[in-house]
Amino acid sequence: MGVVRKVVSSVIPSKLKAPTMRMLQKLFHAGLVNVSGGQEEALFWASAQIKLSPYMVFQGFLQGAFPMPKVNDNKIFTWYDPDPRGVIPINDFKLSSDILRLVRKNRLQEADKRFEIKVNTNFELTLKNCSKPRGEKMTAWITPEYIQAILELHRMGLAHSVETYQNGELVGGLVGVALNGYFVGLSLFRTVDNASKIAFYYLLVKLKEDGFKLHLSGAPDSWLTQFGLVKMTKNDFRQELMTAITTPVTFSQRIPELVI
Repeated sequence: MGVVRKVVSSVIPSKLKAPTMRMLQKLFHAGLVNVSGGQEEALFWASAQIKLSPYMVFQGFLQGAFPMPKVNDNKIFTWYDPDPRGVIPINDFKLSSDILRLVRKNRLQEADKRFEIKVNTNFELTLKNCSKPRGEKMTAWITPEYIQAILELHRMGLAHSVETYQNGELVGGLVGVALNGYFVGLSLFRTVDNASKIAFYYLLVKLKEDGFKLHLSGAPDSWLTQFGLVKMTKNDFRQELMTAITTPVTFSQRIPELVI
């Protein structure tokens, strides 16, 4: 587009520059919409070519989309906006029997083995642990650029962490972004078995106690079904999203007292 602008500026008479640019914009826009599969998809594609800044991440979340950097190119990302969405109901989330047993067992552990939960104590280390390569292919989708954007959102009071400690050492946790009554779960990690599951359970209780309205948790068929994850159509999700982001809610520093 920059080349086109230079050509228009050097060749087209001054009085025709503005209408010529508008005509070219309409032409290119029509082509982009056609190859992208729709106006919304074209908008997401165009915004994905911009630097992944805190502002862009914030704007994406407000639209219900999820910025997903490409692991082979830190400077390019796509907007993850599936239909259906994976959502965990905040007011009536359900736990599997295995999770209940795990939480009860943790409460009976000796002090040096028991998991301790903290909130926003070491956000940066939690985020960087979440960004480490994992799986058989040892890939990591949280790129350095993404880390910087989320750290800035944390400094603004929008991104938060729930952390699991064992004998004083950080062994698991999760990070997410809170936009009024809407919470977006980003990622979690563990270096000790079940540490992330404990943190996630505390998060669910916390979101309910703090008064959150909507919790986006990723793919509709992920392992989070053991926490009561359900499928929601994109249209229903967006209606819930509008209510959540316009409901004043604060992600508190309070750690829930579990009654199990």
